[in-house]
Amino acid sequence: MHIVILGNSTVAVAAVEAIRSIDNMENKITVVSNEPFFTYSHPLLPNYLVGEVEEDEEKFSYRRKGFYEQNKLNTILGDAAVFIDKNAKTVELKSGKEIAYDRLIVATGGIPIVPPMEGVNLENVFTFTNLTEVKKFKTALPNIKKCVVVGGGLIGTRLTEKLSIYGVETYLIELLERLVVLALDDYGAGLIRKELEKAGGHIITGDSVKSILGEKKVCGVKLASGKEISCDAVAIAIGVRPNMDIAKNAGLEVGRGGVITDEYMRTSDPNIFSGGDIVETYDLTSNQRRSIPILPIAYAQGEVAGLNILNREVKFKGGFPMNSMKIGGIEFISMGTVNPEKDAEIIERKYDNGDYKKFIIKNNCLSGAIFIGDIEKAGMFNWMIKERFNVKRIKDYFLKEDFGWKYFDRDTRNLRISRQLK
Repeated sequence: MHIVILGNSTVAVAAVEAIRSIDNMENKITVVSNEPFFTYSHPLLPNYLVGEVEEDEEKFSYRRKGFYEQNKLNTILGDAAVFIDKNAKTVELKSGKEIAYDRLIVATGGIPIVPPMEGVNLENVFTFTNLTEVKKFKTALPNIKKCVVVGGGLIGTRLTEKLSIYGVETYLIELLERLVVLALDDYGAGLIRKELEKAGGHIITGDSVKSILGEKKVCGVKLASGKEISCDAVAIAIGVRPNMDIAKNAGLEVGRGGVITDEYMRTSDPNIFSGGDIVETYDLTSNQRRSIPILPIAYAQGEVAGLNILNREVKFKGGFPMNSMKIGGIEFISMGTVNPEKDAEIIERKYDNGDYKKFIIKNNCLSGAIFIGDIEKAGMFNWMIKERFNVKRIKDYFLKEDFGWKYFDRDTRNLRISRQLK
């Protein structure tokens, strides 16, 4: 059987590892990517930009060198897939080459969200979602003294920190009234803001870039408030949307949040699977299907797709947002719902040493949590969210220093001891 994977990141790696774990190298696997690079770690792109890690370093690679050879992969890198003919079971590439498949995994990821504004095509306007764009940014960086970062989410805040420490005067512009809205609450976002300002960043919230100024090259931005900021570069780091045009044009079923798949990561075509940023994922904490572009979910979906291509009938039951980051002296992990509805129960504590814990409970189930500083027991609470565990009996102990499995009922403890609970 010939398995073709469109994409060369998390989903692709997970699918390859799943397939090769059981097929004895019997199936042909072809990986197609529009970028010409070995699979790399997207979270390290800000570090790569400022020279903290280089492209050829092992830690920048998503897998060890030799991954392709060890798994007997046929790779077509630097040539984008442009059309899927699901009836003929072929993929057409930008180069004109055509590839026949027996099973196909569409893992084309996300593309940067670029808001409508004048001047986005000027020189020194960069997006920040792939190595191709970041390489252009890195080449220009020695001549950049002042940069405007558009977007105050996880990418924008990390980029602002790295550029500020590097010595670039950096302005972070966020449309909403606080930073990292999807990952932290007001208190946590305030701590992140202080750390960015401590690093030298200028933070502007509740405003947006209306236009980028310049004739051929960026010379500044004009904000919706009317304020103008001079700069040498603009980095758009708002986030990504599903790169699902190729799936849509192939006639696969799509929704507002991405490609529609079943629990087996199978699309509306039984021979085509999908996963990662491109698909709609069932959110266990909101009971909605939406895009959740995070690495752990992408890996789990890729693994499920790979196993089910070989008829293992393994289910992906859904996921929820999980984020972790370190900015300055602030390290945090958040999961599930961090901006709860009014009827949710909140348990929280601010510690004298700067640590912070917050738990959101709805219908006696943990639906979200934030850990700042002390993140040691985050995995236990992640399990509770995933399993929709009834926390009615133990929630009052969440903030105790010795909280652990001993507070759970005997049956749960025994399952944990026997490693039936992961």
